Amino acid sequence: MFSITTERAEDGPAIDALLDRAFGTERTRKLSYRYRQNVAPIAGLSLVARGTAEAVTGTIRYWPVTIGAKQLPALLLGPLAVEPALAGQGIGRALIRESLDMAEWGRHVRVLLVGDQDYYGRFGFAPAQRHGIVMPGENPERLLALALKPGAFADTSGILQPWRSVRRCSRRLKAA
Repeated sequence: MFSITTERAEDGPAIDALLDRAFGTERTRKLSYRYRQNVAPIAGLSLVARGTAEAVTGTIRYWPVTIGAKQLPALLLGPLAVEPALAGQGIGRALIRESLDMAEWGRHVRVLLVGDQDYYGRFGFAPAQRHGIVMPGENPERLLALALKPGAFADTSGILQPWRSVRRCSRRLKAA
């Protein structure tokens, strides 16, 4: 049995330990981690699954990113992790469904992630390359996209960019 709650500040160490158990300590070397550096996850979409004694048994986070020259806003889902000993009990599915519902309710329209089509396809994710979206250095088959609103990817194409690059551009424009 588990419950889903929003992530709390004091969950940080437990989440990091869970991510290490699920993905290994080298996980931060993955390309997708560059999109998370010096950017806070979206607080209202950062969820945890709690088991007995409120222990963190699963986690999901979303990060702000942009797409292409138009700098269209999007969410980058990840990481999603479940305590390895509890895999297959529906924790990951529940975290995804709950967080996607919250993202849609929060008027977000696009979600991207790096993951396996076999797993994420059941939630509606499909290769982002069909929308002309790329993440430099990432296997195009692993970059997946989901529209939370019809037409969310119409006229959307280009390179996925970290949010901080948008802030730097804004600062440069204001300084000019």
